[in-house]
Amino acid sequence: MTLNHIHIGTKNLGRSKEFYESFFGFKKKFDHDDGVFLEDDKGFLIAIDPVEELPEFPSWFHLGFCLDNKEQVKSIYDKMVTQGVTFPKEYQEYGEDAAAFFALDPDGFKIEVSWHRK
Repeated sequence: MTLNHIHIGTKNLGRSKEFYESFFGFKKKFDHDDGVFLEDDKGFLIAIDPVEELPEFPSWFHLGFCLDNKEQVKSIYDKMVTQGVTFPKEYQEYGEDAAAFFALDPDGFKIEVSWHRK
């Protein structure tokens, strides 16, 4: 079994689409009514639809991206800093075993970006 996609809402489709394309390398797969499906290089999809009201998630709920090394995590963090992204938790390294940070997408959806030694 493979987790195939996540479906989120947005107040501004263009801004959300650009966020996931710019920072995580997603590319438009196809339009979906008024929304869009974006796909990463491993085939995972993010469906984004415009909504009138954003849902309120529990504080612990987030979408996690696990990268291949801590340098990639730091690179995305640095790029997000220059773009004015909000961080509930700044970049941190955990010795030689992990690196992570939490950011908010344009609609406040929490994203974890991390690397963990296998």
